[in-house]
Amino acid sequence: MDKIGMREWIAALELVLDNKLKKWKKESRIENGEAVQIEWQFGQTHIIADIFWQNDRESVHLQLHSPRTSQRYEWHGLTDKTFNKIMDRVGNWAQITMYPPEDYVSEM
Repeated sequence: MDKIGMREWIAALELVLDNKLKKWKKESRIENGEAVQIEWQFGQTHIIADIFWQNDRESVHLQLHSPRTSQRYEWHGLTDKTFNKIMDRVGNWAQITMYPPEDYVSEM
């Protein structure tokens, strides 16, 4: 993928994530020559996307940090398949964070 394609992929991902997490606070967006890091927060829960876009080493590291759990995923390549996996994972995390299952809440 060329540099313009990588930038367009990242911009599209950020736009969709911003829409999916519109009730979340966007903490930061930091970019250097190697990576872009985007972070959102809802209460004490953080979702962090690190997107590495150097040639032949494109990858995405996605993390969830909350008081009760932490999860981390890594995908190689800035592809449609990676995009869909990120959307699926972030959607699941957002749903569970904002609307926890009743049995989870009753245990608190």
